[in-house]
Amino acid sequence: MKKLIFTIGLLTAIITLWNCDYVLHDGELVIPLSKLHSKEFTSSALLNNPIGNTAMRKMQVYTPPGYHHNRDQGYPVVYLLHSLPFSEKAYTDQEEWDEWIDPNGMFTTYPDFPQEGFRLWIDNLILAGTIDPMIIVMPNAETLPYGFSFYSNSALNGNFEDYIVNDLVDYIDNRFNTIANRDGRAIIGNSQGGHAAFKFGMKHPDIFGVVASHAGMIVIETVLSVGQDVVAENPNGFMGPDPAKFLTSAGYAMSAAWSPNLNNPPFFVDLPFDYPSGDVIPAIADLWYENDPFSMLDTYADNFRSLKGIYFDCGNFDELESCEGNDYMKQKLDAFGIEYTYETFDGGHFDKMFSRLAISLQFCSDKINM
Repeated sequence: MKKLIFTIGLLTAIITLWNCDYVLHDGELVIPLSKLHSKEFTSSALLNNPIGNTAMRKMQVYTPPGYHHNRDQGYPVVYLLHSLPFSEKAYTDQEEWDEWIDPNGMFTTYPDFPQEGFRLWIDNLILAGTIDPMIIVMPNAETLPYGFSFYSNSALNGNFEDYIVNDLVDYIDNRFNTIANRDGRAIIGNSQGGHAAFKFGMKHPDIFGVVASHAGMIVIETVLSVGQDVVAENPNGFMGPDPAKFLTSAGYAMSAAWSPNLNNPPFFVDLPFDYPSGDVIPAIADLWYENDPFSMLDTYADNFRSLKGIYFDCGNFDELESCEGNDYMKQKLDAFGIEYTYETFDGGHFDKMFSRLAISLQFCSDKINM
């Protein structure tokens, strides 16, 4: 009987090991209890939008080792916002990037995905003491047909800001063991997600206590300066978004977010550029400035100052020249007496995504626990 019990126990252990990933720590085998959950829920903020974006939103949620054995413990939450590809799997599945990486296109190099995969990469950051155990939420914020939602409330796309700040945060707090206040929440984003992180930190310091932005478009004036480049992509006039014209497509997406016009078919947006001069149209640009973190700082400086931490960075070889406005942002933050951490690095818009994310995750972890 004892031999039978031993055999059953051994088989159970072998089956368990066979079906689990593992990591080595200090030479010992550790079976991680972390998990990457695939979830979805209906966001009331996105119901009945004119363009037909789905209100059913998917997400990936990472829970750390020990989470399921510590039901009474509240964990800090990092909300990690994607840019392109427009997917909740932008940080977890390299294949999502295949259609965006083109040796002859705007982006020629894949992000530096960790070989062990996202879940074990985070596990190892925790085991190394780089970050404390945390929940990481990666929501889907895609809008059709424009892709970019810029996490903004839009009369055309639906209310993507409210979806994240209200609906998603409530969903996570009601279903996971979270520290359900601003001191336990941080928000990080790349590119359009970095733009949103700054904007949400200014407008919702009661929700998020720490923000981090990688290559974020946080000074809209630099975007409005490319009107002639957009015109050059369209020698026959503005005829809508085109996958082969990155700046044009991004311009339509930003317009869908910030200057929608339901009376202007077939694209239902007002572009901020005159054709064929490429000059900025002031009345439309004013609508964009309402969503410009640099401009918003005049109104929300006290909110931003109240945050526990502000981090942003940019690559010296950024393909979209996202660094151009950052010196102006630094000067304005300094003028308002707002503390921040800013770094540059040798890299492009996305190619060092994970090496930079390790830095911002550590920053957020440290600040959350202050």
